[in-house]
Amino acid sequence: MDGTDSFADIEDYAVRYGLPADEARAAVLLGDASGMLLAAYEEFFGASYRKGEHPAFDRSAPAVCCAMVQRALNVPAGMAGATQYSQGGGGYTASVSFGGALGDLYLGKSDFKRLGLDGARMRAIAPAVRDA
Repeated sequence: MDGTDSFADIEDYAVRYGLPADEARAAVLLGDASGMLLAAYEEFFGASYRKGEHPAFDRSAPAVCCAMVQRALNVPAGMAGATQYSQGGGGYTASVSFGGALGDLYLGKSDFKRLGLDGARMRAIAPAVRDA
């Protein structure tokens, strides 16, 4: 995977969630989400992504990529930036909190677990040896 590839494309997204209203925006967000997945992979494993090295990541990356974009696109119209909304009338009130109301791409705990990027990793550092 190079810098222009994504883990998922519009067709992958459409199969899971239906065609988005703004396909161009969704395509860009899929690329952005893929970049975030690569960064999470590199941070966890301490190495660049190579397909096939971590099968759990490879199997889950397309679905997680699409889910990230769905959360960002699913912000109600005119509500971007709101984390809570209340309305009242006739003695009744209603209150709603939106989980991803900021419209940001993010990886949640379940995403990290699904990708195999949870838990502790042990790393070793080779000792420096000086020639005498």
